[in-house]
Amino acid sequence: MAELAIGQTVELNDGRTATIRFIGQTEFAPGEWIGVELEDNGGKNDGSVKGERYFECEMGRGMFVRLAAITSIIDQPPPAPKATGIKKASRPSSVTGPGLSKRLSGAPDPSAGKRMSMNAASPSPAARGSRSSSMLRVSIR
Repeated sequence: MAELAIGQTVELNDGRTATIRFIGQTEFAPGEWIGVELEDNGGKNDGSVKGERYFECEMGRGMFVRLAAITSIIDQPPPAPKATGIKKASRPSSVTGPGLSKRLSGAPDPSAGKRMSMNAASPSPAARGSRSSSMLRVSIR
């Protein structure tokens, strides 16, 4: 029999169909075990045994079997996407290229034309009348 892999659909000795969800050593018994998710509710667990989680499935659909309990591989799992080494951005950046001024959004910038330098004086909300200075100016001759 070909090598088993997570995600394969297999046929068991009793004629039931299952999907492989776990392959390896367990805490509940020595040796290699295959955790399968059955298509029906004829299983014994939900992918955990004695408080140890090996895979996830609905209660009553999980079961652990030895390799001898699998008679054939019915279907291979879908191929995993190939790693390209290039991280895909979750969203496009709002800045681009050398000028760094092009916006990617088609929406107009509501604050355009309103931005001021941090050093620029704040506009006054209302015109103020003249106030007398609290400092006294003295000129010495």
